[in-house]
Amino acid sequence: MMNKWKWLYYLLAPGICLWLAWPPIGIFVLLFVGFVPLLQLQEEWQERSGLRWWIRLYGSLFFWNLFTTWWVWNSTLPGAVAMLILNTLFMTLPWILYRYSRKKLGDPSIYLFVVFWLTYEYLHHRWDLSWPWLTLGNGLASAPWLVQWYDITGTLGGSAFVLAMNVLIWKAWKFRSRKYGLAATALLVFVWVSSVFDGWKWQQIVKPDKKVNVAVCQPSYDPWNEKFTRSSSEMVAEMLALSKTAVDKNTYLLVWPETSITSSIDVDHPAQHPDVLSLAALRKEFPSLQILTGADMQQVYENCKVRPNTTARPTQEPSLWWNAYNSAVLIGDKPLQYYHKSILVPGTEQMPFVQHFPWIDKLAVQLDENSISGSLGKSTAPVVFDAKEIKVAPIICYESIYGDYTGRFVKDSADILCVITNDAWWGNTPGYKQHLAYARLRAIEHRRWLVRSANTGISGFINPYGELVKATDWWEKTAVSESIEIDSKRKLTLYTRMGDLMWLLILSGICIVLGSAYYLRLRKS
Repeated sequence: MMNKWKWLYYLLAPGICLWLAWPPIGIFVLLFVGFVPLLQLQEEWQERSGLRWWIRLYGSLFFWNLFTTWWVWNSTLPGAVAMLILNTLFMTLPWILYRYSRKKLGDPSIYLFVVFWLTYEYLHHRWDLSWPWLTLGNGLASAPWLVQWYDITGTLGGSAFVLAMNVLIWKAWKFRSRKYGLAATALLVFVWVSSVFDGWKWQQIVKPDKKVNVAVCQPSYDPWNEKFTRSSSEMVAEMLALSKTAVDKNTYLLVWPETSITSSIDVDHPAQHPDVLSLAALRKEFPSLQILTGADMQQVYENCKVRPNTTARPTQEPSLWWNAYNSAVLIGDKPLQYYHKSILVPGTEQMPFVQHFPWIDKLAVQLDENSISGSLGKSTAPVVFDAKEIKVAPIICYESIYGDYTGRFVKDSADILCVITNDAWWGNTPGYKQHLAYARLRAIEHRRWLVRSANTGISGFINPYGELVKATDWWEKTAVSESIEIDSKRKLTLYTRMGDLMWLLILSGICIVLGSAYYLRLRKS
């Protein structure tokens, strides 16, 4: 009977702890014990069947994925099933390496486990099956006051902190040792004090020298039955009327959500599109206004005897091809600027490894009968929009999970981070709340104001300290505005300059040095 209860404990306890710790519930202290049962499972099963150990491990991690990201089911059933199965599988890899190294090195291998997990997270951000939603550092998004130091390390440092707390608490429990408990307490206090100091330091550094009034529109169109079936020009007219409730002569930037313009804009002649002309007409009423909007775009390739690129789509004409894009467009004083979403959602916007296996594109998931299936085209690098007096980063939906990629916009002189998204695919679930919480981390990492415009979900304004200054409600048709202070001479944060790779090397180096010292001490004793 005891073994049965222990099996249930190992299976459910980690998933329940990590789920309760994650936004939107946000009991973040449970992050510090979420891996403790799995560390103990490895301890007890080190000399027993590897396959049976792996099955228990996989089941436990699967429930973490299921409890926390089940809402993907609302947008795509095949995508949700594939995500749950594959992401859980990838999470077991650091544990497998830990199990193997423990057989060779014994207790010091616990330091290598931290290295293995951080390396897994780093690599998982950078391939075609990327799904970094459950990066451990993201779990602290419910406590921005505790992670002001993300402007130094980013979420990778947060993951290292969470892992260190789990290891210390597990050792305190395993050895019934007060010193490990005190070490965990000291680490938590140190992190908290560092966060307070770092937030205070930036408040002293930042010297705002200009203000801009920004408005965001949240039209709340149903993506299943409305957004992609109604006339694009009709919805643009409604959004223009809604936007005028928040725009005045002092408004400098108006932000619309992802794919606000659903009739494709020709990349070669964007300014001639009727919806673009409608937005340009608004600027005659408010001449200083710059308008950032999401849009579907397309590019046509004529007289091509062969497929021009791996994402080009055929037509009935053998020599005519076209590319589809999920784009951001800036309509302002300068000629129209655009950027194509570059980090695409696996399965719905990009089929994995399509550049190597073009035939796999036929397996793309279609969200509904009106959406475009197949891999989208993308920009080769981030594009910062020049909005005359300020520089704007157009971050499209899924891209906002990637702190390192967001930093590339800031390196290229972005003053404001603008996230345009459509979280309505997931319904009224934890998905859009988690997405908002991660945006708060991006603001902290790069110490920039973040403006968020969602078709629905939560739109609003986040200051450089991760505080949600103003926000809309779920499924509210509204437009809101806020005055944003900008320091045009603001320095780049250490994380913006260094990115994830440098911190992966630093943190891994620290763990290897500590592990080596521990190993040598054990050998001498």
